[in-house]
Amino acid sequence: MHRSRLIELLAKKKAGGISLKEQFELSKWLQENEDDRNLASQVDTLFGMEYGPQRTDDDRKKRDKSWDRIMRSVHSEGGEAPAQPKQPRIFTWRRIIPLSVASVVLLCVAGTGTWYWMSARKEAQAQQNIVGTEKGSRSKLTLPDGSRVWLNGDSRITYGASFGKNDRELTLIGEAYFDVAKDPGRPMIIKTATVTIKVLGTAFNVRAYPDEITTATTLVQGKVQVSVNHKKELSYLLSPDEKLIVKNDTGLPEEIKTIHAEAGKLPEEITKIRIVKTDSIPPEAQWTRNKLVFANQPLNEVADILSRWYGVNVVVQGDEDMKARQYTGIFENQSLQSVMESLQVAGGFSYKMKNDTIFIAP
Repeated sequence: MHRSRLIELLAKKKAGGISLKEQFELSKWLQENEDDRNLASQVDTLFGMEYGPQRTDDDRKKRDKSWDRIMRSVHSEGGEAPAQPKQPRIFTWRRIIPLSVASVVLLCVAGTGTWYWMSARKEAQAQQNIVGTEKGSRSKLTLPDGSRVWLNGDSRITYGASFGKNDRELTLIGEAYFDVAKDPGRPMIIKTATVTIKVLGTAFNVRAYPDEITTATTLVQGKVQVSVNHKKELSYLLSPDEKLIVKNDTGLPEEIKTIHAEAGKLPEEITKIRIVKTDSIPPEAQWTRNKLVFANQPLNEVADILSRWYGVNVVVQGDEDMKARQYTGIFENQSLQSVMESLQVAGGFSYKMKNDTIFIAP
C-alpha cells in the first residue's frame, strides 16, 4: 500500500467517512505491517494532543514532534523533504469539526484532500459536535435536550449546534444506549449507515459498527420506528423487548461473510425477533452496567468485542471451523486475562499475549 493511501484511510476513519471495504483494507494492512501501525499510533497521538484540554509547553513540543514523525513518514516514499505544517492557521479553526479538520490536513499532506477540504468547509458552517470513545473505554453524556447517552468502546455520535432547538438529529457510528427525553414536537432522529431510527421518548440500544455484518436495534421501553436506508419503503415499529436486525451493506468483506456463514449466523436481510431477558434490561444493553456479554457468537466476533472492550488487538489464528465456534457467557468487572482463561477452557484453544496483542491459536 502506498503511504498516501494509508494516510487517506486513516483520515477517513477519523472523519467517520470510511466504508466497510476500506475499514477492512486498513485493518488488514495494519495487522500485517508494524511500521504502519506505529504511524497510525502517531496519528492518534496527534489527534489527542490537538483536541484534548488546554496543553502545556511540553505537550505542544510533543505534538510538534508527532507532526515531524508523520511528515517524515508521508514523504519517505517520494524522497521529498518534510514540509512544515502551518499549524496555527489550521488548528485555530475551532468551529470546524475537530476530526474533520485534522483529516483535511492529513489528506492534503497526502495530496488527495480536495474533496474532503470542500466537505469540511461545508461542515464548518453546521458547527458540528463530536463525542467519541476509544477502544477500551465507555462514556456517558447528557445531550442539550436532556437525553442521556451511553457510548460503548470505539463509538462516536455527531450532532449539530441546533440540536435540541430546531431539531434532534444525530449520527451514530458504533454502539450506544439511549434514554431519550420526551418532546412530541421534535422527535429524535438517529442515523446510522444502515438504518434511521425515529423516537419520541424511550430507551433502546443500537449497535452499528461499520465492520460488523449487521446493525441491531433493541428496544427496552417505549416505541421506536426503524427505517431501512437503502429501502425507504421498509419501516418497522418496535415494541418493548423487540429487536430488529438489518444486514449491513453488501460491501462487507467476503472473509467476514464466510466466517458468519460457517457459524450458521449469516442473517437474513431483515429479522425482527422477540428477545428473552432475565433482568430489567436485555443482554444487548448489559454493557451499560459494565457487563461483558457473549450470546452464541463466533470466535471472530468475540475477538472484535474483546478488542473494543479492553483496547487491545485480538488475532484469531486457525481454520474456519475454529473461527466459527460459538461462545456464550457473562463477565462482570473481570480482567482480560480472567476472561481469556474462561474462553480457553470453553473453546479448547491456546492463546498468548504480546504487548497489546492477543494471539488465539488451536
